[in-house]
Amino acid sequence: MDPMEVFKIEVTGGEEYGAKKYREIIMDILQDLGLIRSIGRLYVYVDISVPVFAVYGLLRSGIPPLTIKDVGDVMKVGGGYQIKINDEEHMADLLKALWKRYGRERVEQPARDIVIIASDSSPADLMVTDMEAEFLQDLTDALVRVVPEGFRNRRNIMTKDSFFFVAAEESIKPELISEIEEKIREMENA
Repeated sequence: MDPMEVFKIEVTGGEEYGAKKYREIIMDILQDLGLIRSIGRLYVYVDISVPVFAVYGLLRSGIPPLTIKDVGDVMKVGGGYQIKINDEEHMADLLKALWKRYGRERVEQPARDIVIIASDSSPADLMVTDMEAEFLQDLTDALVRVVPEGFRNRRNIMTKDSFFFVAAEESIKPELISEIEEKIREMENA
């Protein structure tokens, strides 16, 4: 069972084995990068005779930014606030956000997982990192990984709700894009 609502692959020439293998490769890469749950629908079109490889996907709802309260426990202490870090993966981003907001002189790190801020206001809702931007960067990395070897010409169009990625050996002309968009519409309506 796929974690996506829809995942269709069409490979020209009835290449059922190729379609099956591409499904496995794509699922593995998306799972490895932690992207699988953010994609609702995925359509992959491969035409060996051109050759061209295209992926169109619809994204699930927006990814909220990561705040300090998402990575640690915030509590009031004498003269400010203490953050007990639970997720050290974002420590560098957390410190940058605190330094920018409060200044380095008001941010102290007495232990690896403890940060103290000299402030009257709670830093709990301060944004640590823009997870959507990070997600889009990881998604682009995933798309580049799934492209067949030698498909050096690429076009990537990302919006807030979808992405469209095309790779080919030859130049990607507007006519080719139109043909691929039509094939993907057919896959959506099938």
